[in-house]
Amino acid sequence: MRELMSSANHQQPGDPARLAAALLTLADSDTPPVRLPLGSDTVARIGQKNRLVESELAAWHAVALSTDHDDLRK
Repeated sequence: MRELMSSANHQQPGDPARLAAALLTLADSDTPPVRLPLGSDTVARIGQKNRLVESELAAWHAVALSTDHDDLRK
């Protein structure tokens, strides 16, 4: 794992100075988010994951809702 991390070092797309600035902005915020993904790579992966979740939810929507008690269905 150390070898893998050594080979990846300094190849990340993020800029540490910009990370620090983002963290200061976050700390100064009156309404900070619960989660704040930082970096284009992180945002892209979360977007991909969210699209997959949306697709699965759409495909299985009827089955997911079918588990409610009959008196709760509308």
